[in-house]
Amino acid sequence: MWGTFIFIFAAIWALQFLLTHFQVKHYQSEIKKLSRKNSGFLGTGYYKKRLGMGAIVVLVCDEDSRITDAKLMKGITVFARFKSMQRLIGMKLEEVRNVDFLPQKEYFALGNAIEMIKKEMNKNKGEENEAWIS
Repeated sequence: MWGTFIFIFAAIWALQFLLTHFQVKHYQSEIKKLSRKNSGFLGTGYYKKRLGMGAIVVLVCDEDSRITDAKLMKGITVFARFKSMQRLIGMKLEEVRNVDFLPQKEYFALGNAIEMIKKEMNKNKGEENEAWIS
């Protein structure tokens, strides 16, 4: 009896490990696809609860702060996949902060992605200034 229980537990654990591996591969492939753009900035943001549904937002914007691609992954299982957020494409980063059609967790993840892009933009501006000064 204990042998069967341990075997079932190990099988379920191995299955979870395998499915998690596939989800991480999916995440990495989406990030790789979005980062292949010649110019622009990529930002990722997430919202995670201890228990319950989380959300990951990936944004790509051009040098004018206009969003060129936006993807959302939300769910509580390893079967969650990225879906396009068409309503955000074409908006400027400043406009996105005022949207009211997103649930709180997605809005929080979106804010984190925007902050990441802003940091990257400021970092690049600083490098341009340093190169110009020296």
